[in-house]
Amino acid sequence: MTRRAPRVGLVLGGGGIAGYSFHAGALSALEESTGWDPRTAEIIVGTSAGSGIAAMVRGNVSCGELLDRIMSVTTDPEGMARLRQVSGRGQRLVGGAWFGPASMSLVARELMRGLRIRPLTVLAGALPAGRVDTMVVGEQASAIHHGQWPEKALWITAVSLRTGRLFVFGRDAMEVSVAKAVEASCAIPAFYQPVAIHGQRFVDGGMRSATNAGLLAEMDLDLVVILSPMSLDSVGFHSPLKSAIRMYPRIQVRSEIRTLEQAGIPTLLLEPDDAVSQAVGVNPMDPTKVVSVLVASSSSAAESLDHKDQISLEVLREAGRLLASPDDVPYPGW
Repeated sequence: MTRRAPRVGLVLGGGGIAGYSFHAGALSALEESTGWDPRTAEIIVGTSAGSGIAAMVRGNVSCGELLDRIMSVTTDPEGMARLRQVSGRGQRLVGGAWFGPASMSLVARELMRGLRIRPLTVLAGALPAGRVDTMVVGEQASAIHHGQWPEKALWITAVSLRTGRLFVFGRDAMEVSVAKAVEASCAIPAFYQPVAIHGQRFVDGGMRSATNAGLLAEMDLDLVVILSPMSLDSVGFHSPLKSAIRMYPRIQVRSEIRTLEQAGIPTLLLEPDDAVSQAVGVNPMDPTKVVSVLVASSSSAAESLDHKDQISLEVLREAGRLLASPDDVPYPGW
């Protein structure tokens, strides 16, 4: 009788430009260690920076291709120019004046929730609308998916500025291209301009959760692999500011892991250690840090896998043995 291949879910969290590099480095280390190709994941959830990588992975761009492209970016003027655009440098700002809340009605709606108030949702409404155009963020997804949604499950998260609801594009009933979904998921409040889709404005899915891993609690999965660039693997008293910034995402992802494990789904979490956090620095949108973050993330993930639960790693090894990798698709041009 043919053995069923393990059903693995992949969750890629937010983290700016640095998060993009973190994902590339950590996924490559994971594939090298276990033989599991992330492109064979049963379902991929992408939030913010993770949505961009999710679109690439679902478009069958290999981890090796991601690594090569990021490693070469510092010697590629066109690639660095694109990263500078993503970071807001050299872009002509769009929209109106940068002041006032993006959605006072959302702030009021959240305050009426009382003890059930969601602080990040309040913040999304209270911060001014950003003025950096998101179009460049979705260009690669547009080039690789050509307006079509992939056959295998891809969920991309964003938050509505009208209702505060978390939309899961690819799951919820709203027609949208992968590129536009990525733009919405990456629309950091007060930085990127909110993305308009069917009469609603959307902002970064990270304003609900840095990973949104809990979305997979009702899925029939044998393992969920979570990459969380915004959290930290341990809290260090020698760096209280860094620990404070990363504390809320750390609490969030652990709460979501409990939700998954209560549903009977094992998890494997990869997140930055101190070396990765040092490489990222204070600005995760700094395009000059992509290579150093990639190198640190690859090394950190490879080392941390030595200490992970061997049962979870064996699930990935079995998936790697039983699931054939798809044909490689070239990384889309800058």
